[in-house]
Amino acid sequence: MPSLPESPPRSRLLYNPYPPDPAAQSQGRSILPFWVALMLGLTILPLLMLAGASLGFSIVVALLAALVAGLMIMRWPVSGLFLCLACVLLIEQNPLQFHIGTDQLNIFYWPANMAGMIERPIGFLMLFTLFMGICHRLAKRRPALEGGPLLWPFLAFLLCVAIGVVHGLATGGDLKITVLEVRPLWYLFLSYLLAYNLISQLRHIRLFFWFAIFGAAFKGLQGCYIYFFVLHGDLTNQNEIMSHEESFFFVSIILIIVLFCLLYRYRPQLYAALAVLPVVLIALIANKRRADYIALIVGLAVAWAFVFYLKPQLRRPLLAGLAVCALLGVGYVLAFAHATGSLAEPARAIVSVIDPSASDARDQASNAYRNAENYDLKYTVQQNPLLGMGFGKQFLQPEPLPVLASDDPDFGGNPYLYVPHNTIYWIWMRLGPAGYVALWFLLGSLIVRGGLIARRLHEPYLRLIAVYVIAITCMEIMVAYADYQLFFYRNVIYLGLLAGLLMRLPALEPARSEPQTAPGATTALPQRRAALSEVSL
Repeated sequence: MPSLPESPPRSRLLYNPYPPDPAAQSQGRSILPFWVALMLGLTILPLLMLAGASLGFSIVVALLAALVAGLMIMRWPVSGLFLCLACVLLIEQNPLQFHIGTDQLNIFYWPANMAGMIERPIGFLMLFTLFMGICHRLAKRRPALEGGPLLWPFLAFLLCVAIGVVHGLATGGDLKITVLEVRPLWYLFLSYLLAYNLISQLRHIRLFFWFAIFGAAFKGLQGCYIYFFVLHGDLTNQNEIMSHEESFFFVSIILIIVLFCLLYRYRPQLYAALAVLPVVLIALIANKRRADYIALIVGLAVAWAFVFYLKPQLRRPLLAGLAVCALLGVGYVLAFAHATGSLAEPARAIVSVIDPSASDARDQASNAYRNAENYDLKYTVQQNPLLGMGFGKQFLQPEPLPVLASDDPDFGGNPYLYVPHNTIYWIWMRLGPAGYVALWFLLGSLIVRGGLIARRLHEPYLRLIAVYVIAITCMEIMVAYADYQLFFYRNVIYLGLLAGLLMRLPALEPARSEPQTAPGATTALPQRRAALSEVSL
């Protein structure tokens, strides 16, 4: 019987004379995500087209953007804070007379078919960001939220706001209007919590102000577009070309440029801010907001005082520079107070505030309206000396106000009888003396604690930011006396973010190392002592 051939060893059966090519395997792995994405795209695209045809393509795009933003915030909650900041800097609160694209984005208001919801898209964004931040903190076994040094001043003010809500509704206030009035005050607190709990690194501070600089550049370009290409350089019969609050962001860029020059020269952001300054100045002058020029002067004075205190070696140059700037400023105002043209606009605005009788007819009418409005607010306070009037009701008009044109349906077509220009007196009228004191306690705590932080900080960039926030707070107060500042969502959110950022600065300062002894110095003294002991022996 013939013998069967022996079977090859097992090791030979498993042996492959042609090993796999690593490059081919890598290519196979790299192409897999492409095929997955392609199949998902082919599956989802028809569904999106059907949804766009039935709901509207703008709504579908908005939903997709919200989905992407939600996923980012779930992974990195601090990205939600910067998304809020981008919305504040780039998107208008209401549609403008000259549509520029960003005023049509539904961030601070809903489209007509979705109007009436209790919260705005920006509010949902902040709440979702805060919720994800809490989840991340709990996952790291940290407290859900930290209130920071301003928590109790905020809570005292919000308690007064809650009393004003209850009192207003109990005495005939409208619930819808009450929600509209209270919302910006709620956003102020919510944005403070966001910044204080999510800003955790020095690079977050730098990124925050990169957003501010490039946001001003973008809005400045939009303002230049309106001025040069839409109006062809003619501002006749134009009260403003952009939103009221835009000018405040423009003057804040001028403030930070001055601080970069005086306190700490962080060159990347200084050069970037100087590069965008021309378009910012053109848009600022074309927007014709008088109160912001006065606010800029106040902010520069506050910044100068802090630099004078923090930099003793610069006191003589600061005094000389102050004298030169005062002479140039007075000369400019005297030379252009009665001139025409865009170059004279800041001078006319300053003169109209200092001497209303010397202003033009438009400014005189505006001053007369504000004087009558302030008289009515004080009269309303006198009729409600304890709790104030409460929210949701028109303030009294012993001196009747002229009807201002408005197409705002939320306030029955006339929001000016609920929220006056002077939003400092607005708080006084709504909340009475207790709420008025609580407001000043909050703002005073922000300024005083900010001053203590600026004095304690050693990192020059962080110290500069502290001074900037204090000056911005003073500027906000100044504009709030004349131009709805505490009712504009963009302004109060920006102020709240800055307040939280300011309170977080001490924790972000790098640890200061002890001064190191020069090489060899530590051993020189023991050697000398040993030599002296040998001599004495």
